[in-house]
Amino acid sequence: MMRRLAAIALLTGACTGGTPIATDRPEFGTGAPAPIAAPLDGIQRPGLLTMRWAVPEEGFILDQTLATMEPCPDLSPVDHERLARSGLVVVRIPIEELQHAVDILGGSYSDVRTWHEQAIGWRDCVAQTASVKRVLVDGSVTQLDGRDLRLLVRGWAIPTHDGAVVHVEFTPAEAPERRGVVPLHTAIEPADDPAREFRRAGAAWTLRRGFIDVVTSCAPSAVGGTGPTTELPLSIGEVLFAPDLASDGSAPQALPRRTLLLLVPSLPAQLFPEAAPVASGEPTPSAP
Repeated sequence: MMRRLAAIALLTGACTGGTPIATDRPEFGTGAPAPIAAPLDGIQRPGLLTMRWAVPEEGFILDQTLATMEPCPDLSPVDHERLARSGLVVVRIPIEELQHAVDILGGSYSDVRTWHEQAIGWRDCVAQTASVKRVLVDGSVTQLDGRDLRLLVRGWAIPTHDGAVVHVEFTPAEAPERRGVVPLHTAIEPADDPAREFRRAGAAWTLRRGFIDVVTSCAPSAVGGTGPTTELPLSIGEVLFAPDLASDGSAPQALPRRTLLLLVPSLPAQLFPEAAPVASGEPTPSAP
């Protein structure tokens, strides 16, 4: 994993070169990178922690970086293909490489953390005003109903024969009521009775100790077919995670941003038998 991240660092340098361009990262290109606090410091209970980052969007460079990371192995290839048709991607990074990952991604403008513990009910983790009337969901054009879009997440720890894992689910959904602007990175509140859930753009899988799974947007994968081509709308993933793409008539930001949602399982050591394997980077229990 470190080799792949290092390789994209070289690729990023080769793409940008020594000449400043419009997509340079002025806030993160010089000086020492800001350190990222350990996600689970002070948390001793099992459950789910979410971290919400906003990273600089530099054309295809961010997508190239994400492409070097490991697709979440607890999602099947079919699931990854289905999510890609909604403009969504899920990758996995070792928790000890979190700082290196954020450095390669160009730093983060924000780091909003929420401890959900055992989130049996849906939680609002990303909220965005939908300024578009249509989106792609699983490769099909879907009409919106003038409501805000949200990404709902829930997750809870469950025991297994060799320790514990966190079962996690997410689904995009419309807000229950039509409303005005919902600023990104506002306080997260429990979400009940969503007006409409887009389950074809959702997923359920397992979070594992020692790893962080990252959910964000990507360009939707091509949908097969022949005949005349038409301009397709943005995917639901792009509207949720790359809101600058969906801005109507407003001046674009000098450096657009993309949201990343990090899903971090909290699985204390007492949930694991002494003989259970440990993730890379964790100390092996010493013999008595």
